[in-house]
Amino acid sequence: MSLKSKSEAYSNPFGIPQSWRWGSFGEALSKYNYFTYLENSLIYTLGTIVITLTTGSMLAYCLSRMQWKFNTSVLFYVSMGLIVPIEVVVIPLFQLIKLLHLKNSYLGLILPYSGFAIASCVLMLYAFLRSLPKELEEAACIDGTNVYQAFFKIIFPIIMPALVTQCVLIFIRIWNEFPLAFIVASRDQFRPLTVGLLSFFVNVGVSDWGLIGATMFLSSLPMIIVYMVGNEKIENALTAGAILK
Repeated sequence: MSLKSKSEAYSNPFGIPQSWRWGSFGEALSKYNYFTYLENSLIYTLGTIVITLTTGSMLAYCLSRMQWKFNTSVLFYVSMGLIVPIEVVVIPLFQLIKLLHLKNSYLGLILPYSGFAIASCVLMLYAFLRSLPKELEEAACIDGTNVYQAFFKIIFPIIMPALVTQCVLIFIRIWNEFPLAFIVASRDQFRPLTVGLLSFFVNVGVSDWGLIGATMFLSSLPMIIVYMVGNEKIENALTAGAILK
């Protein structure tokens, strides 16, 4: 669609373009505030990944490798996060963000995104860590390492494949998130690609499908690249989960 002219987009919407028209991409970059929205989406996505993987991996380690009083209760509480979608709590969450003066700021989206992503991260790493032998920490303890050194020097490199899988899954989820970003990031300078795409469609209308197709392709391109790079990790993780079951 992005390589067709206006008339061909209507007369031949599903066929191969008769003449390849690359001008839609240049026109999209000139009219669509692409690089600002791209930068914002990268900040939201990478910020969420860093916070989620750092806190989630340490919490999963505590739950799976240490015995303490509220271990089971905390794991149950964290797992409850899987059944609460963003759309259900968007109104009280918006009021909380407004109360904390985080509306129209990067933290206003990064912190809620991290809160919703940490449940799946902890549960996946919890299952991965429980499959590791406890002799790893015992050998590290004999060598004189404390619990933090054992986690970062011994355990962290071992769980790197699971972390990469979570990284790809979080990237795809946050990159496509729309409802909360639409409410919290109302200023143009803080909008991610999903919200910016809607504003562009409202301004342009549906008269030029070649231009719309070009903006959609440009917005989806980073996510497609990340998935192509990390799809093997996701398939391996899903296959491993099926075997464990």
